[in-house]
Amino acid sequence: MTMKTDLLFDQLQRQLELREKAEARIVHVAIKDREVPSPDKLLHELRVHQIELEMQNEELRRSQSELTASRDRYADLYDFAPVSYFTITWGGVILECNLTGAKLFDTPRKKLINRLFAQFIADEEKDQWHRFFCQARQNADKQSCETQIRRADSSAFYVQIDCLRIEIDGELPIFRLALSDISSLKQAEQCLRVAAAAFETQEAILITDADKAILRSNKAFTRITGYSAKEIAGQTPSFFQCGLQDDLFSESLWISMVRDGYWQGEACERRKNGEVFPVSLSITQVIGPDGRISHYVICFSDITLQKEAEKVLLNKKAFLEKQIKIMHSDLGKANKETSEMNTALQVMLKQQQAELSKAQFSLSQEAERTVLPFLKKLKEHTRDKNEIRLIGILEVNLKHLLESYGVSESLPAAYMKLTPVEIQVASMIRQAMPTKVIASMLKLSPGTVNIHRKHIRKKLGLNSRSLNLTGYLMSLHEEAPLGDQSVCSEH
Repeated sequence: MTMKTDLLFDQLQRQLELREKAEARIVHVAIKDREVPSPDKLLHELRVHQIELEMQNEELRRSQSELTASRDRYADLYDFAPVSYFTITWGGVILECNLTGAKLFDTPRKKLINRLFAQFIADEEKDQWHRFFCQARQNADKQSCETQIRRADSSAFYVQIDCLRIEIDGELPIFRLALSDISSLKQAEQCLRVAAAAFETQEAILITDADKAILRSNKAFTRITGYSAKEIAGQTPSFFQCGLQDDLFSESLWISMVRDGYWQGEACERRKNGEVFPVSLSITQVIGPDGRISHYVICFSDITLQKEAEKVLLNKKAFLEKQIKIMHSDLGKANKETSEMNTALQVMLKQQQAELSKAQFSLSQEAERTVLPFLKKLKEHTRDKNEIRLIGILEVNLKHLLESYGVSESLPAAYMKLTPVEIQVASMIRQAMPTKVIASMLKLSPGTVNIHRKHIRKKLGLNSRSLNLTGYLMSLHEEAPLGDQSVCSEH
C-alpha cells in the first residue's frame, strides 16, 4: 500500500508541475505573439490542456527512451554477467538463462529453454538436488547448495547454487538461480586436504616466516621434541638447538641456502627434557610472488637408532678386520711352516730315492751275478719246452722287478692315463675277471675287450707279453704316493 501511495503522489506532483510549465509557456507564447489574452476561460483551459498533453507526450517519449536504454543495459548486464543466471518454473523447467549460463553448460541457450534443470544434475547428485528444490519451494528465504553439473560431453564440474523464490500474483512462484563454478575451489580444497595429510607425516615439520619466526608445527615435532605448538609459536628454531654446531657449520648451511635454495644434512638438536639427539635435517626456502623469500620449511627426523646401529656395525667391522689380520698372520705362519715341511720332505724323498737307486743298482748287480746266470744255465740244461717257457717268464719278470724296484706307482696315477671305458676294463681285470665276464657286464664283444687290453698294456708300458697285466694292476697302490700328497697339500 505504501508503494502505491507514493506512486500516486508522484503522478499528482508531476501533473501540477506540468500545469505550471504549460501556463508559463502559454503566457510566453502570448507575449511573443503579442496577442491579447482571451477572456474566454474555456478556450484558455483548452489551450492549457493541449500544451499539457504535448508535454506529457514529450515526457512519455523521454521515459520510453530511458526505459529502452535501461532495458538494454539490463539485458547486457544479465547476459554478460560473470555469474550464471537461470529462471525455472515451479516444476523445475528452465524459462530463461543468460549467456554466461549457456557457456557454463556448454549448450546453446535455445537448447536449454523448456528443459528440466534436473537433467543437467549429475546422477549421483540428483537425490540431493530434489531435496534442495523441495526445500526451496517451501521456504521463501534464499537457499544455497553445492552440486555437480554434467555437460553434454559427460564432463562434470561443481557449482554453488543460490536459489530465491519469486512470488507472482495469481500464479505459481518461479525461482531465480545464480550458479557459480567452484571446480577450482574444490580442487584447492582437495589439495589442502592432501597437504594437511602430508603435513602430519612421521617427520617433524616447522614453518617459519621470512624472519625465521615459527608459525606452525606438526604433531611429529611435538612427539619428537616434547615442545607443544603454543610453546614454540613466534620463536626461532635456534631455541631447541643443542649448540654443538659451530659457526663454520652455520655459515656453510646458509651459503648453501643462498646458492641452492635448500640445505640437507645431519645435525644435533635438544629435546624439552634436555636430551641431545641426532637428526637428519632439511631446510627449504619458499619464494613469494614478489620473488622474495616468504617462508622456510624445516623437516627433520630422529636418527638415534640409525646412529646406534651404525656404531654397532662399525664395532663389528673393526672386530672382523682385526680377526682377519690375525687369520692372515696365522695363515702366513702356517704357509711358512708347510713350506718348510715340504722342503724337508723333498730332501728326505731325494735321499730316499738316492738310497733306492743304490739299492736297485746293488740288487741288479747281485741278480745279474748270481740269479740270472743260474737261470740261464738251468734253461740250457733242460729239454722240456714248458720248463724252458717258464724259465723265460721267470727271467722277464725278474728283470721287470729289478727295473721297477723302488718305483711305487699308484693305481690312480695309472688310471689317469686311461679312458673311462679302459678304466672300467682295468678295474675288472684287477679283480681277475675273465674276458667273457667283462664283455657281458659292459655289454661289449670279447674282441672289443681284447682291444682295450692291448691299449691298457701299451699305455702302462707293459710292452713284453711275458708281463702279466692282472698281476701288475694288483701290485699298484690305491693311494697316491707321499710325494703327490705333499704337492696336493701345498696347493
